[in-house]
Amino acid sequence: MFVKGITNWEAANENVITANINHLGIRITVPSVYASSNDKVDLEKDQFYEKLNEILINIGTTREIILLGDFNGHASIKVNNHVVVPYGETRINGNGERLIDLCESYSLRITIGYFKRKMIHKYMCERHTRKLKSVIDYIIVRAKLRGLSPHANYTDRAATAGRRS
Repeated sequence: MFVKGITNWEAANENVITANINHLGIRITVPSVYASSNDKVDLEKDQFYEKLNEILINIGTTREIILLGDFNGHASIKVNNHVVVPYGETRINGNGERLIDLCESYSLRITIGYFKRKMIHKYMCERHTRKLKSVIDYIIVRAKLRGLSPHANYTDRAATAGRRS
């Protein structure tokens, strides 16, 4: 569906690729990422987030953002925070904190916890030997995209579907 709408793409580095898409008159930039693991040195993680920050600055405010990828982080539920909403993961690590800080800077929302799900559908990776469950990949969007504002209701979403605010 989106393949025909891709206007260009660019590999920013070995961890980030972006695609620009025009779909139904909406201009979208899709950065797809693979972040350094949480146990890597801070310099490597800092370089990743500096590059991602540079890309988000260059996207500006005239395009929608759908940020996809493996952030190697756990972004936990936070009280009074609209980045990670009520049904997200229940733990956080350093990479998760970095991700939440990035999202707060650009009014982005982590969608994995936006809707209540059964536990079996909540996690993407399960390691029975270590008794670990985690979300590996995230889909992150601007808060205004498709009415994902924490204050939006169904009427707001229906009234603004397909239109930019």
